[in-house]
Amino acid sequence: MIHALRRRSFVPLGALLLALTAAVALADDDAPAPPTPWPRGAPPTPAEVGAALAGALELDALEQKEEWLAAAEFGEASEHVAIQQADIDAGLYSKAQLFRFGDELFGHPFTVNPDGFGDGTYTTLRRVHAGVRGGLDTFSCAGCHSVGGPDGAGSETQNAFLGGDGDRMSSANVRNAPAILGLGLVQALGAEMTQELQYQRDQAVAKALATGAPVTVALGAHAISFGALGVDAGGTVDTSGVEGVDADLVVRPFGWKGTGSRLRRFAEDAARIHFGIQSHVLALQYQSSPDVPHLGAGPEWFDPDGDGHVRELEDGSLTALAAYMAMLEAPIILPPHDEGLRARWASGAARFDALGCASCHAHLPLLYTTWHELADTTGGDVTIQLFVDGDQPKGSNVVALFSDLKRHRMGPELADAHDDEHGVARDVFLTRPLWGLAESAPYLHDGRAGTIPEAILAHGGEAAPARDAFAALPAEAQADLHVFLLSLTREPKLRVAR
Repeated sequence: MIHALRRRSFVPLGALLLALTAAVALADDDAPAPPTPWPRGAPPTPAEVGAALAGALELDALEQKEEWLAAAEFGEASEHVAIQQADIDAGLYSKAQLFRFGDELFGHPFTVNPDGFGDGTYTTLRRVHAGVRGGLDTFSCAGCHSVGGPDGAGSETQNAFLGGDGDRMSSANVRNAPAILGLGLVQALGAEMTQELQYQRDQAVAKALATGAPVTVALGAHAISFGALGVDAGGTVDTSGVEGVDADLVVRPFGWKGTGSRLRRFAEDAARIHFGIQSHVLALQYQSSPDVPHLGAGPEWFDPDGDGHVRELEDGSLTALAAYMAMLEAPIILPPHDEGLRARWASGAARFDALGCASCHAHLPLLYTTWHELADTTGGDVTIQLFVDGDQPKGSNVVALFSDLKRHRMGPELADAHDDEHGVARDVFLTRPLWGLAESAPYLHDGRAGTIPEAILAHGGEAAPARDAFAALPAEAQADLHVFLLSLTREPKLRVAR
């Protein structure tokens, strides 16, 4: 069984430039080699360049072979993305193998047969989702996450129209797909902040009960304020003063509205609404607690959507997909090489702080650098060292996420046209992480902004003071900030393309 890794068909751009420099030098031994552009540190050795190129070509050949096998043997491609949780729990797969499984699942185009693509009624694409059942609007995760490279963002033509009537775009809320790099760090930060907030609540309850007096506590996690919480003398909690998070104090860092706390659920929900692919876990839950609005009313065992396909997405496959996303590289900050532009970059970085942008688009400390993915049906646990395992680079314990992972009111101009099923107010959105910004146009939740300055000027609500301060800057100072934000990018790589 071959598991070609799409991301590994990419070669670092610096390595290519070094190889080209070496080729020029070999062509003319008397000519001095020009300096090699390189983002930071020492460039790779010729041996490392050769190994990288050879590896990329080898994996490109494996991708081709896998495509041929899938064409020659019906169901071969689907078998490659079905993995059993019991086998993971038994230790039959290394983390590297789970990463490769997850990568293949991310790029796998789901089909009616044998995958079960469709919602039991529709098996063809439609632009507007029909209620909470969803699309269908694409065949694969990679189909909407490709801008800026694999695992990237979505283009404006890949916008999803959620919760609509299946026909009119005006009936739906519009969502642009964000890039998925660095999500293991994001989930870990959310879990830490949740633990911190809930500990403060529990300590307040304990104090109120011990003293017989009401207690008020200012809530904060990783230096981010989440308002205040009150507890009366009997231990009853008042969350009316809590800000930016649900009353349960669970920080949910996924989704434009901040509605998901785990990559597993994020991926499972996306498969259901975009492909009509239902996880085995959802089917199991359906037997004891039918969720007809989201899953359908199929009468067959383990087949809620009634399309004749059971076990469409295995529990182990979800684990592999979550582990893959958790081990993806984090975006980087890559200042310009040119001295003049670097000076403008530094000026823009200072402007970012001075305008107040960093109060929401913040760096967050990661206290525990491990990530856990618990299986749903067996209790298995995959543990990942976030700064060791998976793709590189990873960054440091202070994560340059450029988000406080908190919800904010963004004003009526950015508000959704319709209520959503999670009950989050129309004008409330999670602070979008800015890392990787340079490669993820268009911008904002609905992709309405084609450029970074347009996105800044579209801010409102709590962000209005920073927006107005930016608008008041002279054009040159605005450009400095733009230069800085364009340094929020991803590791340069070159793909073996045909």
